[in-house]
Amino acid sequence: MKIDGAKKSIEDLKSPEGFLYAGLPKFRALFGRDSLISSMELLDHDRNIAMATLQALSSMQGSGFNQETLEEPGKIIHEYQHDVGLIKSRTRNVPWLKHGKNYFSVDSTPLFVILYHMLMEKDPGILEDRGLLDSAIKAISWIVDFGFNGHFLSYMKAMRGFGLQSQSWRDGIGAVLENLKDPVSVVGVQGYAFSALNRGLLIMEKAGLNEINHILYERINELTTKLKENFQDMFYLEETGFYAFAVDGDGVAEKTVSSDPGHLLFSGLLNKNEEKIVIDRIFQEDLLTEYGIRCLSTKSPYFDEKAYQRGSVWPHDNFLIAMGLKFRGYHKLAAEIGTRVTRALEELSGMPEYFGVDRKGKLIPSGKMRITPCDPQAWTAGAYYYFNSS
Repeated sequence: MKIDGAKKSIEDLKSPEGFLYAGLPKFRALFGRDSLISSMELLDHDRNIAMATLQALSSMQGSGFNQETLEEPGKIIHEYQHDVGLIKSRTRNVPWLKHGKNYFSVDSTPLFVILYHMLMEKDPGILEDRGLLDSAIKAISWIVDFGFNGHFLSYMKAMRGFGLQSQSWRDGIGAVLENLKDPVSVVGVQGYAFSALNRGLLIMEKAGLNEINHILYERINELTTKLKENFQDMFYLEETGFYAFAVDGDGVAEKTVSSDPGHLLFSGLLNKNEEKIVIDRIFQEDLLTEYGIRCLSTKSPYFDEKAYQRGSVWPHDNFLIAMGLKFRGYHKLAAEIGTRVTRALEELSGMPEYFGVDRKGKLIPSGKMRITPCDPQAWTAGAYYYFNSS
């Protein structure tokens, strides 16, 4: 399987509107996080996917308050379910799933701002779409007005039985995050927030809105400063020499070693010494495999090589780490990750959502994972394309 396999998966997942469905067969739907990250991976290949994604998500952006769906003004959806037959087939495992929009995601909104700015850098003409610009400003305003609890971008769990308890990309990790007290602040999400806010300043400046809406502009500056000042104190753990997976509402850190601190690399939140701490740790053998970086350390009591998000390897997770490494000038390390993930996908002859690597370093067939992964998955196909065409 070469690049043509990724191209076919992308075409198979493309909606009539031009955005990518998250994955087949279970996730034939618009997902905020998944579609945005897939668009980032494919930005140099097809900008139209990014534009279609932004437009689709803009049309569903939150405008009011809904406690059941966690809608808030300016918030970007977690998912939009439209296939009634698919919904019915999944309600045994996901009883709260229903037709329409939900907003069970803390990171879709900052990722929306990040993608908008990435596209703006390549095509400044995007600013002429005033509706989309307005959506970007509303998304920035949501981060400022509703997203931050104290000094960090956090989430409150959905009402039990009505939605997701974990609302970063680790929404299937179970007790590791679900046992934490509200509000929950996940480490990688702080990188998204810092990047989105700084890019928000640039968007406002480019659009000439920094003086017109100077209050928002000043609030963004205040939040980025506070986030930078408080991040190390709350997330860096002297006892482990690494960053906490998350911090809960009582300030208690979840110490489990994960790949998520790698998502900080592209954000600018870390200085050079802090970057080195992250890089040195995620390239240790309890996380690094011949097929990419595990999402959870083999040393964790939660580790399960066959589990959904407790030790498997996720190509999009590796993409975000590699993108950060490239942004910071660590090109060889980024290429190394790409080589490893590519090797896995070619040996598996597919584009699965995630895959397992056993303790002996061997790939685990998809059918032997605890939950069979979707194949193809958009952000896996996008990651393969990114690693093999950039």
